[in-house]
Amino acid sequence: MRFVQFADCHVDSSGGGTLALSSEKKAVLREDIRRSLAAACQLVISVKADLVLIPGDLFDFESITAESVSFIADQFAGLAPRPVLIAPGNHDSLRAGSPYLPTSGVNWPGNVRIFTSQTFESIGLPELNCSVTGIAHAHRGITQRLLTDSIPRAEADISILLFHGSREGFRPSDKENVIPFSDVELARQGFTYTAVGHYHSYACIKDQTGRTLGAYSGCIQGRGLDETGEKVAIVGNIDSTGQVTLDTVEVCQRRIVSVEVNITGAGSRDSILERTAKSLEACGARPQDIVIIDLCGASSRETDTTAIESEFSGKYFHVRVSTARLVPDYDAEVALAESAAASVRSAFLRRMLELKKTAATREELAVVEDAIYYGLCALDGRPVEARDVD
Repeated sequence: MRFVQFADCHVDSSGGGTLALSSEKKAVLREDIRRSLAAACQLVISVKADLVLIPGDLFDFESITAESVSFIADQFAGLAPRPVLIAPGNHDSLRAGSPYLPTSGVNWPGNVRIFTSQTFESIGLPELNCSVTGIAHAHRGITQRLLTDSIPRAEADISILLFHGSREGFRPSDKENVIPFSDVELARQGFTYTAVGHYHSYACIKDQTGRTLGAYSGCIQGRGLDETGEKVAIVGNIDSTGQVTLDTVEVCQRRIVSVEVNITGAGSRDSILERTAKSLEACGARPQDIVIIDLCGASSRETDTTAIESEFSGKYFHVRVSTARLVPDYDAEVALAESAAASVRSAFLRRMLELKKTAATREELAVVEDAIYYGLCALDGRPVEARDVD
């Protein structure tokens, strides 16, 4: 049996804020999500999948429009007679007015099956000799540890578990903790395969023997700084022995590409631009991509981010320059000359220069250099971050 899994589409979400996108570009990104959804549905047809699995966050409840619901329904109708099974997540959870509810008036195609219970229930697919067991989040989501107990399922050669949950040890700090589970708990359930949603990067979950237990497909289109790289759908195959193999296929229309540029020692604007150009060429960013230029290292001068953005913005859909990882490259001699009017700063630097001159070893000299950096950061009111030293 072959299935396609995708999730965390967040249709009509208001993403892109962390990327500093204009209103016009945010609108393009929202349209990108729809195009990625269409690409995932086209993938179902092209690989001749038997089943579609969607473990939640198909859309954002707060912003979804009736027109977008119709678009989604039309896409799924085009997959008939293949079953499309949806387990609502925390962003598309069941609440008053949800398009998933029968009272919403939405005419979902007959091949779409939506889980609406807050306890696990099974849907039998006898034509595939398969059963799918799923659960729906409601309101702000289910937070109970439901996989500690055995989950009942319908009898079938292939049993699939479908839910939106948080894998322990891998949860991003910004993610709500919904249906938390461990790999051990998942393995004990004994399902042939588990399709999980919630995390926005692809991850395959294996047991200690290397057998595939399940996977996150991740989101289908990046929308923020934490969603860089390829965004995919999963094409899975389950053989007659119950062994699962997974392939990923990129469906996103526009990647978010983060490139690190170390500007330590770059003494001029042209030097910084040259290093940035080389890094961008090496990372494989395409004209349609959103590019995050992450400047790092030490700089002795104010970095002109506007000049960098102007230089490269015409080559990519959007360019954002981050200086969060830059640290000041202090020259103690220069800093002392500039600190004549600051008695505390002057006294600190004079003492540090004395220690620097009397340092007997490279280790002692390194300690003094660190002390100069951390001391001046504190005196200048800069965030004190760990200095990157050998």
